[in-house]
Formats: sequence, C-alpha cells, structure tokens
Amino acid sequence: MKLILTPNTNPPYNLMRITPNQSLLSRYETEEALIEYVISRNKETGVIASDASCWVVESSDLPEEYFFDAWEWRDRSPKVNMTKAMAIQMDAIRTVRNTELAALDVPYMRAIEGGDVEAQGTIAAKKQTLRDIPQTVDLSTESPARLKAIWPTELPPRAA
Repeated sequence: MKLILTPNTNPPYNLMRITPNQSLLSRYETEEALIEYVISRNKETGVIASDASCWVVESSDLPEEYFFDAWEWRDRSPKVNMTKAMAIQMDAIRTVRNTELAALDVPYMRAIEGGDVEAQGTIAAKKQTLRDIPQTVDLSTESPARLKAIWPTELPPRAA
C-alpha cells in the first residue's frame, strides 16, 4: 500500500503521513491517479501547504513506527533521526521510571511511620537506583530497532 509523506508544520512531528482511502480506488483508473487526487484535495483544504513537497512511499519502506516523531525525509526516503529517537526512548523510560518512583512513596512513608529503618533503607536504595537510570542507561546505537530494544532491567518490561 502506498502512503503520502509531507513536511508537517505542526510540531513535534517532522512528517505527516496521509493514507489514501483504498475504497476510493474503484473511482480512479490507477492508484497513482488516486494519490494525485488525495494530494491535490489535501492541498485545496489546507491540510498540506500548497507549496509543500509530497513523497509517495510503500508502507513496507517506512522506518520503525515507534519513532514516528523522529522521522525525517533524507536521501529520497524517510529515515529516523537517531538523536530525536534517543530522546523519545529516554522519555518513555522516564515515564515508566516516574511511575515506579511514585509507587514507592507510600511504602516508604509506611516504613517511616512504623519506624522500620531497614525497609526505609531498602526503599531509598531502590528509589536512588530509579533516579540514576537516565544517567546510567546507554542509548548509543545506530539502529532504531536496537534502540527500541534498550530497556533498563530495573524497570518492568515494556508493554508490547
């Protein structure tokens, strides 16, 4: 299936993806004619800027979907900007890390109230380990698929 990519003027996304409605294909002689119609209609309605470039790509040629916000058009194809992808991955890690930190607040307060110094120390150590994750996790890689696979063992497994 062919898709249309065009620059997106509304951050944070770099590219906008438009999927032609395949049920309209019977109204046009070819898929290319349908795509031309979709592009012109989207330019008429202002969804695509009138002077914007549009690129038609096969859906199978798209990069890692998880990093859609980091897609850029380079070298005649969509690519993942790895610097932006690393930021996206770190944001995902921090989101889960913050949930885990918050979940330890009540047990820590109960340990304080109960005078359980050993539990306080254990929980404090867990919290510090969680706080250190952004400084200790290494996201250095050149592959979006490998980057997506990087996940700290101190956190629960990522939902599929």
